[in-house]
Amino acid sequence: MKTTSLYGFSTDLAPFAGKPPAEQAALLHAWGNTVVFGGYRDPAFVDAAHRAGLKVYAEYGCFVGQRWWDEVPDSRPVTADGALLDPEDGYHGVNPSLPAVRRERLAALERLLADHEIDGVWLDFIRWPCHWEVPDPALPRTSFDPGTVGRFCRDTGIALPAGDAPALAQAIQDGYAAEWTAWRCEQITSWVAEARAVIDRVRPGATLGLFGVPWRRADRDGAILTVIGQDYPALADAGVDVFSPMVYHRMCGYGPAWVGEVTAAIHAQTGKPVWPIVQSVDMPVPLSSEEYGEVLDVALHHPASDGVLVFTMQGALDKAKLAATRARFGV
Repeated sequence: MKTTSLYGFSTDLAPFAGKPPAEQAALLHAWGNTVVFGGYRDPAFVDAAHRAGLKVYAEYGCFVGQRWWDEVPDSRPVTADGALLDPEDGYHGVNPSLPAVRRERLAALERLLADHEIDGVWLDFIRWPCHWEVPDPALPRTSFDPGTVGRFCRDTGIALPAGDAPALAQAIQDGYAAEWTAWRCEQITSWVAEARAVIDRVRPGATLGLFGVPWRRADRDGAILTVIGQDYPALADAGVDVFSPMVYHRMCGYGPAWVGEVTAAIHAQTGKPVWPIVQSVDMPVPLSSEEYGEVLDVALHHPASDGVLVFTMQGALDKAKLAATRARFGV
């Protein structure tokens, strides 16, 4: 049976408000969900979900947040021209190589696993900064601050001449572009491997999932590696159990068939289950229930797919979209 879920459960949503946990879990099951993202902070809901046959997962944001920029200024990436990275549409990307950030994010993950009876964790914002959910995203090259470049030189044994950020960026691009890309990818992969070890120690058997940027190796001149730093085969080797590419087709300017193309590519690279997460939200323009249903069909029935997640539950509560969901989730 394929996994199906409307992502973003909250007791604040109208269908669940005021209902006891058992009724909330029963409604999720009646809609065809097999897993639920959210609600894990309420032990009564978790127990009810488990009794209803639902697994409960938590999303975990890794390298993101204005608080980091405010509290740890070095966490704000530096671009190739020496400027501090600007926020974009409310997104504040964080430098994933900074030791203080890496330690805190692992410690917080351990607390999450220890404190809640969850069945798994999906890592989000597990990348170098990029606001990618648009047809023509900016592709910032980051981070050329002295601390990051120093860590690169220490880890690789490469000696770079002294200089400001633009000079360092040029020296890296001219002579060590492949090494820089590999090192940046390793910052992501190694943290995921550490997260896997934490899960295995604190909550053995829990699933590790990853929300991935939906770019293939050839897209945007290899930006999935050079900009994002997500090396899918390496991440599979690091212990990711399930990949969920965020195939928000309308946001990214594609048609429904693209969902299947990305799903197939990531499954071929990793050999792991792929649960693509598709959009129900009306962004950047209204999404018809017919097109939403077509995307669900592609995601569910593609041979490389082991299920489908929907972003978001709230977006799918439209009467016609919920009917399309239930028809395809088998209820």
